[in-house]
Amino acid sequence: MSAIQRIVALQKIDSQLQDIAELLGDLPVKVDALKNEESALIKSVEDGKARIKELGLEISKFDGQMTDIRVKIEKHKDQLFLLTTNKQYDALQHEIDHLKAGLDDIEIKTLEFTEEKETLEERIKSEEENLETLSKDLVERREKLEVLMDESSEEKTKLEFQRDKKRQDVEDTTLSRYDRIHSARKGISVVHVQGTACGGCGAFIPPQIISEVKAEKGSHTCDSCSRFLYWESV
Repeated sequence: MSAIQRIVALQKIDSQLQDIAELLGDLPVKVDALKNEESALIKSVEDGKARIKELGLEISKFDGQMTDIRVKIEKHKDQLFLLTTNKQYDALQHEIDHLKAGLDDIEIKTLEFTEEKETLEERIKSEEENLETLSKDLVERREKLEVLMDESSEEKTKLEFQRDKKRQDVEDTTLSRYDRIHSARKGISVVHVQGTACGGCGAFIPPQIISEVKAEKGSHTCDSCSRFLYWESV
């Protein structure tokens, strides 16, 4: 087998492996992205629920404090009628005003916490709905990916084994050049001559080069795209 036949054989195997990769497409990437999105949503829901629990405890504590303050205010109001001096009256009235100010502060905090709690509950409800849809989509994509991978796994393993053997048959310098072209030209390192043109980029191939390509005299590449050239017999 000539040098060019060896890299033609290698290219055919690489093309088959590329077909398998294209069959899977970006599905693995999408599955990973969905998994990350699912994890982020789960954490957001868990953090939100933990915060709602904290807010609920704080609101309950505030309710208890407000009840105690209201009881004290009413008790002090009743005591006002029993006082005999203006000084005592003013002191107790000052204490009532102080309690009312504290009550107002707690009521404002309670309102703020209640609003935050309601906002979180709405957000979590929406996130849980999104999570349900996302998880369903993720399961479907995982199943599709597993089916495709199962179908292609055996063929991929066989082709990879064949490719390793073919690579051993190619000279190191030629293989290095093949790999560089493979990376630069979207996996196509070897193309056949079509008439008088390169089968890869369509550039003109001189008659003398075509004759040598037909006769498999060494390895030739396209001056334009650098791909290896071969002659495909009908």
